[in-house]
Parts: sequence; structure tokens; C-alpha cells
Amino acid sequence: MGLAVVLMSVATCYSAAFAPLPKQFTSTQADTQESKTATKAITPEQQIEIARRALTKAQSERDQALAASEDSSRQEVQERNRLLDGLVTRFGSQLSLIDEREELRRARVVADQKTKSWSGFHDPPPYSILVVDELMGSVLAARSRSQGLSTNQDLLASQIAHYREAAKQVQERERQAADELEHAQTPEQRLTAAWQKELAALRTRNADALSGLLALRYEVIGERLGIAGVERELLERQLAEARKKVVFSQADLDKTIARLKSERVNLEQELDASLVRDARSRTVLAGIKRNLEKGALLQGTIDGTSVLKKMQRDRLEAEQRAAVAWVESSRFETEVISALIATNKSTSSFWEKRYAALTGKNLGKLRAILVEFRTSVEQLKPWLLFAQQQLELYQAAERAQKLRLFKIDKKNVLNLAELDLLAAIRLQRELAERQKVAVEHAYSERQAWLEEMERVQHAQTITDRTWDWFGTFPNILGHIWRFELFAIEDSVEVAGQKVITSRGVTVGKSVGAILLFLVGYMIALFSGHKVQRIMVTRFRVGEHQANVIRRWLLALTVFILMIITLNLARIPLTVFAFLGGALAIGVGFGTQTLIKNFISGILILLERNVKVGDTIEVDGVVGRIVTVDIRASTVLGFDGVETVIPNAMFLENKVTNWTHTNASLRRTVKVGVAYGSSLTRVRDILVESAREHGLILKNPPPEALLDDFGDSSLVFILYFWIDYSAAVNPLIVASDLRFMIDKRFGEEQIIFAFPQCDIHLDRSEPLRVQVVPTPAVP
Repeated sequence: MGLAVVLMSVATCYSAAFAPLPKQFTSTQADTQESKTATKAITPEQQIEIARRALTKAQSERDQALAASEDSSRQEVQERNRLLDGLVTRFGSQLSLIDEREELRRARVVADQKTKSWSGFHDPPPYSILVVDELMGSVLAARSRSQGLSTNQDLLASQIAHYREAAKQVQERERQAADELEHAQTPEQRLTAAWQKELAALRTRNADALSGLLALRYEVIGERLGIAGVERELLERQLAEARKKVVFSQADLDKTIARLKSERVNLEQELDASLVRDARSRTVLAGIKRNLEKGALLQGTIDGTSVLKKMQRDRLEAEQRAAVAWVESSRFETEVISALIATNKSTSSFWEKRYAALTGKNLGKLRAILVEFRTSVEQLKPWLLFAQQQLELYQAAERAQKLRLFKIDKKNVLNLAELDLLAAIRLQRELAERQKVAVEHAYSERQAWLEEMERVQHAQTITDRTWDWFGTFPNILGHIWRFELFAIEDSVEVAGQKVITSRGVTVGKSVGAILLFLVGYMIALFSGHKVQRIMVTRFRVGEHQANVIRRWLLALTVFILMIITLNLARIPLTVFAFLGGALAIGVGFGTQTLIKNFISGILILLERNVKVGDTIEVDGVVGRIVTVDIRASTVLGFDGVETVIPNAMFLENKVTNWTHTNASLRRTVKVGVAYGSSLTRVRDILVESAREHGLILKNPPPEALLDDFGDSSLVFILYFWIDYSAAVNPLIVASDLRFMIDKRFGEEQIIFAFPQCDIHLDRSEPLRVQVVPTPAVP
């Protein structure tokens, strides 16, 4: 009980002494600002003194606890000793971190003074491009260092928040232990509760000490981050100053190329040595495999008993795994060194291109080099991820092998083989690190060069930019012209065998085909009109017939022109196969009517049962055919209305062609005269009137026939023939005849009949007569 009271008092003093320490930093910016205000109340000397006193107390408590626990066998004593050791370690680390923080603060002051006092380089400009590259590398390294410190600081901030929450839970358990101690009844319960209370207090002190330690680490990283920021600011100022006037001489280029060549020679020597090691590793692996095969043969020779001991077999298998790992390491080393050699050659080429871009005046060449640099930077991005993943893979393999080796006794026969395997895996990990560093260096270097050339490009005058834009315009058009719309597979016959080839349909091919087709179509259109005029003037072909022939020839020419255009543009007809079966069926159904009318038009032209100029009657439409086109024909009615009739109707429906074999058309005029008129005279007047009309044909002659004895008239029909080829309107001719007949009938006193009704009375009975009085008028 007395020991518990002493521990509780020590914990209270410790908590009071270190109360400000865990509150110095949090994960948020606002808490950081508050911590800066809180630290003003405690000087670094006071922090050191508090930590030193807490360390002395923890050491004293540990010594006392060790002395008191010699005769004790309780399990809680071991945990108490562990917690006290943790307190001593954490307070010692706090003292070290406080000293490191103060040293970093002094270094930051020196760095600030150095940055503020820097006014320029000692050497006058211009500055070599190599100096600029060195400064750029330092700036990139400073940025990377600042980013790493910032990430580490963020992680520490989250850890501080986590451990503070854990400290609250530990404090809550300490209060619960104190309550249990107060309510303990028996001496055994009080003793157990006192131990629990002591352990809970130690856990609380450890949690507070850990939070304070993390807070101090957060401060140390913050000071390092501040120094890195100041150094980066100075380097960026120096880089900006050096870039104001930089020179890239041929000597600088030669020096760099020579350095890269020397590095390449060393890499090639490493590659030769790697190939030798690879051959040696494969030889060792083959020997181990032979030993294993011999052991397997011996194992089954004498009555099934094993001649090769299990331990020897396990050792050989372990040696085989190590040999396989060394073969893989040699192969991986060869791949990495070969990649480094390729990167070295690529870097030499890019140095030359960089020199050409920065020293030349050709804007087009600068644009082309910029495109190459952008492409190179984009191609290196996936390699960064690949190198990182490969490094993580080998790191995981190394950790697994170390764990395996830790479980094996050093006196075990497998220990040497497992150590050899670990050495092979470690070599793979080192090679992966080397590969990752090389890829990151190449990426950052080329990205910096790209930014440098882009600055040079942006620094051009408006005139240079204008000419530069005009210079890029042909390249843009070229890219658009060569842009591939889609690719198709085509089969060609080579040496009697069909070979499947792939062809791309580009914008240039498509535009060229369209232009070629349009030019050919214009020529065909012009030639068609010429041919039409020749047919009309020389060969006496009708205007309408010549127009129809021209249209059909133009359609045939367009079809042939399309085939020729696709062939000249090297666009195979299989390009239209991408429509697919379903779409092709849909197009087939959609064009069924069009194809039917097209074929009907061809049959109409071949049979010539219906032709331009014929007077026809089809589907209730009467008129003269004006045109016969590919899909439909146009019929001009007698009322002047043009009707477009699909060609298929001329084949599917009943068609009356009034002028098919000849142009003579018989028409009639019906006349009714009164009963009692001279029939012969009426007949003669009708015939004479028809003969007198100039548009009525004399052969066959007109005829007047008595058609019927009507109810009110004697019906005569005048038959006459007219020639439709002369564009005679039968309605006008019939009207003229009626006027002429009316005049002659008037002269001859012949009366046109009109409806009459005769009433007959039945006289068989007398008529009944009745007088009806008139009603009176009121």
C-alpha cells in the first residue's frame, strides 16, 4: 500500500511536469500555431531540465523495483520492469531530440543568413550549361527531400493523434483501477488492486512519454523541413540567376559525351563480368542437379533403403535453391546493365538533340525535338512504376529469407546454403535499387530539359511565335491527313497463296478518294451533256430519249468511277464489310424497293413498251411520259400536273399506252337531235364538220353513226382520229367540233333534243268532278 501511494505521487508529479510537452504539436495547422504559442512559456533549458528529472526518477524507480522484485515471482513484476525500462528509454530519447532540435534551429538561422546574404556568383556570366544542370539537380534533390520530410511529418501527426487517443484510454483504465483499490475489502483484494493501479499508472506515464517523444520528433522534422526549404530557396535563386545568361558550348557537349562514353565502357565491362558469372552460376546449378539425380538413383538401389541421408538431400536442395537464385540474379544483372547501357546511349543522343535545340535557330527542328522529349518523358512514366514494384518485390523476398534464416540454427547444415541464397536475393534487391535510381534520374533529367526548352520556346518574340505557328500548321495537317479512321483486313494472293494483310483507312485516303470521285463525276457530267447534244443534233434522237440515255450512262459511269476511285486510293471493297450482317440485312430490306424500281427501269428501257412521249394511263393517271429515270418516271397529265410514278408500277399494274404502235388516237363526240329531224342530213353535217377541222385526220376518215333512239332524242356519235405526236389536245378538238356542229345545226334548223315527258289520260271511265267550297276568311 505504501509503495502504491509513492507511485501515485510520482505519476502525479510527472504528469504535472510534462503536461505541456504532448500538447506542443498536433496534425493540423491550427494546432501547430497554438503549440508555438504554448512553447513560449517553456524554454528549451526548462524542457531539458524537466526531461532530465523525469529520467532520473524513472531510473531510480527501476533500480528500486529491481531490488524489490528479487524475491517476488509475480507476473506483474515483469510487466512493471518492462514499463520502467520503457520510461527510461523514452526520456533518454527526448533529451537527444531536444539537443538535436536546438542544433537544427541554430543551423536554420545560419541557412537563413546565408540565403539573405547571397547576392550573386563570384564568377561573371555567362555560365556553362553544366553548371546550370548541376544546380537543377540540386534543386530537384532539395524538392524531393522537402516532399519526403513533409510526408514524414504528416505521418507523425497522424501517429500523435492516435497515441493521444490511446493515452486517454489508458488514463481511463487508471481511474478504474483507482476505484477498484478504494472499494477493495480484503487484504488480498487490496494487494491485487494496488498492483493493477501501479501498472495502470506506469502505462499512463509511458503513453504520455511516447506522445511527448513523437511531438519532439515532429518538431525535429519541422526544423529539418524549414532548413530544406531555405536551402531550396537559395538553390532556386541561384538557378534562376544562372539561367539568365547561359551558354552551351561544343566543349561542354564533348565533355558530357566523353563522360557518358566512359560510363558506358564501364557498364560494358560490368556486362561482360555478369555474363561470366551467369555461365559460372549455370555450371554450379548443373552440378548440383547431377548430384541430386545421383542421390535419387542411389536411394532406390538397395532394398528400398536410403543411401543418401535426408540431411544431405536437404542440404543439396537448399544449395540448388541458392544456385537457382544466383542464376536468376545473373540474368537480372545482365538485364539491368543492358538497360543501363541503352539508357546511356539514349542520354547521349538526347544531349546532342538538346544542343541542337538550344543553339540552333531552326524553329521546326526545335518543335520536333520537343515532341521527342515529351514522348520520352511519357514513356519513362510506366518504367518508374515498374522499377518501384520490382524493388518492392525483391525487398519482400529479402525480408522473407532473413526471417527464414533467423529460424534456422547456425550449426545447421542448411545455414550456409540459406546464407548464400540471402546473398543472391540481396544482389537482386541492390540491382533493383540501381535500376530504380537510374530510371528516376533519367526521368527527372529529361523532364528538366523539357521544361528548359519549353521556356526557350515561350521566350520567343511574337514574330517568331507567328512563324512558329505557321511552321506547325503543315505538321498538324500532316497528322490529320495521316490519321487512321479504322483498319480492315484484306486478302492478297502471293505466289499462289492467300495472305491476310491489314490496311488502314486514313483521312488522307478518304479525302483523296472523295476528291478523285468528285473530279471524275464532274467530267462524267460534262461529257454526258456533250453526248446528249450530239445524239440530238447528229443522230436525230429525241430530246427526251437522249436525256434518259444520258442519265443511265451517268449512273453507270458513277458506279464504275466509284470502283476505280477505291482501287486507286487503295481502299479495298471489304472496308464496307464492317457494317456487319445485321446492318447489311437492314440495308437490304431498306433498299428493296429502290432496287426493284431500278431493275424495273432497266426492263422498261430494254422492252420499250413505255417510252418518253407516249400517252399512257396507269393507276388512274392519264398523261404523256416526260422522263424515265433510274427509280421513277414522270407523267405530265392533260391538266398540266406532273406525277412521279415508280418504275415498278409499269410492270406490276395494267398500263394503257395510247401511242405505243402509232400516234393516231380515236375520239368521239355524242350529239342528240329531236325526233322528226332529217337523219341523213344530221349525219352529213357531222361528217362535214369533222372534215373541215384541220387537226382531224383524213385517213381514217371521220364517221357519224346513229347510236340509239333515246327517250328524248335521236343519239348520233361522231368518230374521228387525231395525231397525238403533234401535241394535239383532244379536249380542244372536241370542243371545236361542238362549236362547229352547233353553228351548222342552227343554219339547218336542226333542233338539239332536250328531255320531254308525254302524259296520257285513261278514258275508260268518266272523270269525277267535285266542287270544293272556299273556306271563309275570318
